[in-house]
Amino acid sequence: MWKFGFALWASWQMVRWALVGAAVLFVLYLWGGVNGAFLLAALGVALGLYGLKRTLGNLYRRELADRR
Repeated sequence: MWKFGFALWASWQMVRWALVGAAVLFVLYLWGGVNGAFLLAALGVALGLYGLKRTLGNLYRRELADRR
């Protein structure tokens, strides 16, 4: 049951931060279209989501190892 709960929580974190990143990108797109600031923010959002995915994955593996 713990694995399922953690998977739901981790999924929620990914969705939540993806929506925040999408909102930032939307505002930047409305402000100036696809320009340097938009592309830099898109790169930041993509790297941030990748980092969050890796962090949550490592946390899941560490917790599984501690529970054995």
